[in-house]
Amino acid sequence: MVVAGVSNCGKRISSSIYNNKKLSVILLSFLLIATQIATVSAISASRNNASHPTKSTTHTLLRSSCSSTRYPDLCFSSLAAAPSLSTSLATLKDVIEASLNITITAVDHAYFKIQKLIQRKGLTSREKTALNDCLEDVDQTLDELHMVEADLRKYPKMKSLSRHADDLKTLLSAAMTNQDSCIDGFSHDGADRKLRKELLKSLTRVHRLCGNALAMVRNMTDTDMANERTTRRLGEVVNGDGFPSWLSAGDRRLLQASTVTPNVVVAADGSGDFTTVSAAVAAAPESSSSRYVIKIKAGVYTENVEVPKKKTNLMFIGDGRTNTIITGSRNVVDGSTTFHSATVDEFFYSHHRLILQMRPTISSTSCKESGWDEVLSYDDRESCWREWQGATAT
Repeated sequence: MVVAGVSNCGKRISSSIYNNKKLSVILLSFLLIATQIATVSAISASRNNASHPTKSTTHTLLRSSCSSTRYPDLCFSSLAAAPSLSTSLATLKDVIEASLNITITAVDHAYFKIQKLIQRKGLTSREKTALNDCLEDVDQTLDELHMVEADLRKYPKMKSLSRHADDLKTLLSAAMTNQDSCIDGFSHDGADRKLRKELLKSLTRVHRLCGNALAMVRNMTDTDMANERTTRRLGEVVNGDGFPSWLSAGDRRLLQASTVTPNVVVAADGSGDFTTVSAAVAAAPESSSSRYVIKIKAGVYTENVEVPKKKTNLMFIGDGRTNTIITGSRNVVDGSTTFHSATVDEFFYSHHRLILQMRPTISSTSCKESGWDEVLSYDDRESCWREWQGATAT
């Protein structure tokens, strides 16, 4: 009986030892797996940190980039509040692109706000006109900011650094000016000023964001050009023929030619294709890649000519500044806005660096405006000015 008891006890001890060994193996296996997982996670985190800046590094870059702007606190806070944008920033160019993304969002909000205000009841005719002017201004701002984005994606390749710098700064400056043009439409009556107050906050934000992007672009391009040992151009380079360097050879020939074959002719006496300049502009092709020449014969044309944004590459030729006269009389006193008081609206707006333009598109071989006080209100982009015997707008 004793031997049997010892035998049973030995079996229990052997079973216990076996179970303990089995448990130890299992625990060791778990430990090895956990160690491998931790190692893989550490390697992955290390790789991620190597490819993505840390929050501290990103904030340092943002502070440095925003220090060159006029509104550094707005610059930093707007970017830092968008973690999806700020976590992947590694260079000043990255910061500018993220800033543009935020600016475009702010412009979208301003656009929707203006659309909502237009639906308000009890607006005067001029208030409605001013709000529609603002929609046009804000829409143009969006176009310009998207053009900046496209140009930045190519930077610093595709063209010279100085050309990149000029294009980027011109577009951002124009985007800023559009907000001023919008607000100017609400500076007349008391009711106008109430709408002005409602719009001011959102448009001021857009103006400042555009200004911050402009400052960072200038800082980046100036630094890159200095590193390349080139001299930053302070003004347009003018060639020996008196034209800026960006003007194409074809456009120079058109401006210098004694005769140009027009696509259509405008004649007040009915001897041409159209009797009004507005009708000729309306019939012109949209988004034209070649110059569309409109000849305006001698006569007095009492009209306000508006050139839509899609009417590109137009060119006006008159019979002399004392012979071809376009005259209009819109003014603020009679209920118009400054934005829409131009006799030839957008005539000097340059979109594709064409000559004497007002919208992305219309050029004129010679233009002298002979109005009363303000001969010209110019608030956007680049233009080439050259006096010649062409048409007169009053």
